[in-house]
Amino acid sequence: MNDGQLTLGQSIQQKARILVADDDRFYLQIFSDLIAGLGFESITATNGHEAIEKVRSHKPDILIVDVVMPGIDGFEVTRRLKGDPATMHLPIVIVTSLSDRGSKLKGLQFGADELSNKPVDETEFRARVGNLLKVKRYEDYLLDHGKKLEGEVVDKTVQLERAFEKIRHGYVETVYRLTLAAEYRDKETGGHIKRISLYSQLLAKHIGLPEQEVEAIFFGSPMHDVGKIGIPDSVLLKEGTHTPEEFEIMKTHATIGANILRDPDSVILRAAREIALTHHERWDGKGYPMGLRGEEIPVSGRIVHLVDIYDALRSKRPYKEPFDHKKTCSIIDSEAARFDPGILKGFHALAEEFSCLFDDNIDENDLRKTSRL
Repeated sequence: MNDGQLTLGQSIQQKARILVADDDRFYLQIFSDLIAGLGFESITATNGHEAIEKVRSHKPDILIVDVVMPGIDGFEVTRRLKGDPATMHLPIVIVTSLSDRGSKLKGLQFGADELSNKPVDETEFRARVGNLLKVKRYEDYLLDHGKKLEGEVVDKTVQLERAFEKIRHGYVETVYRLTLAAEYRDKETGGHIKRISLYSQLLAKHIGLPEQEVEAIFFGSPMHDVGKIGIPDSVLLKEGTHTPEEFEIMKTHATIGANILRDPDSVILRAAREIALTHHERWDGKGYPMGLRGEEIPVSGRIVHLVDIYDALRSKRPYKEPFDHKKTCSIIDSEAARFDPGILKGFHALAEEFSCLFDDNIDENDLRKTSRL
């Protein structure tokens, strides 16, 4: 049905309420009698201020207002009500004993819908009220219908936002589970995944990336090593230094990861693919797999290149013992040519926060493997 909304026919037939504002009690009674004869409800006011107050409190369908009243006159009452979005659609009839053309033009300029002269012609009055009431009912119906449509749009928007959030959550869940799968084979930890995400977010915000890009890097960065799923255990889990041949195999995890994440539909997975492919590229052009140099490397790859090295130096690996924060920073500085200078500068500005993030996000596996330095 109409869900409680008035139909157009019901709206037009609904009993009208008409406010009459006049300081002359004689005319107040005449108008009240005419309105009662039409089967409508009348409300009265004896000055301009009272008229405005009753328009707002009683919400009449029509206002009939005399020009000459104490306080503020009918012209000013009309100007104020027509200038207020809450009352601008109220039909207003200005009634006056003034017959000059200038007064009539003034009333129209202030927004009056009709002008009527005193003494009132009963037939003319009935016709004016009937016509204005029809127009008012049509406007009320359209406004009511518009509000209903606006409500439906809001409801649909909320539904779409909830659906988007579910989809986004699904992408994030996919990212996390694929990352865990890769890190599980590499004997890494959930702490490492979380730290890479937090470091990357911190640096991305610091260098002024847009919020959406920061979020994509935050959720996409943990997948930087997802390609390790495709590396043989004999290479991936080897303790000690890799042979040149083994290192070439190890390097393929970047392209394997990019292939796993190819043709992504989401912003997050596009960032994840970009990071997986480029996080071993170096600012000096000596990285892999493509040997990109400088700003040829996406900023997401440049960020994760640095934070991954920081976390690797701080952590115990099959081929090394962990370093403390100070030693790690010293090693990173000694390899400055491989990093984006702006990102390296940001890292130094955030060095203490990096140290705290590492210490605050060590899980049980980290504690078994990594000394607290």
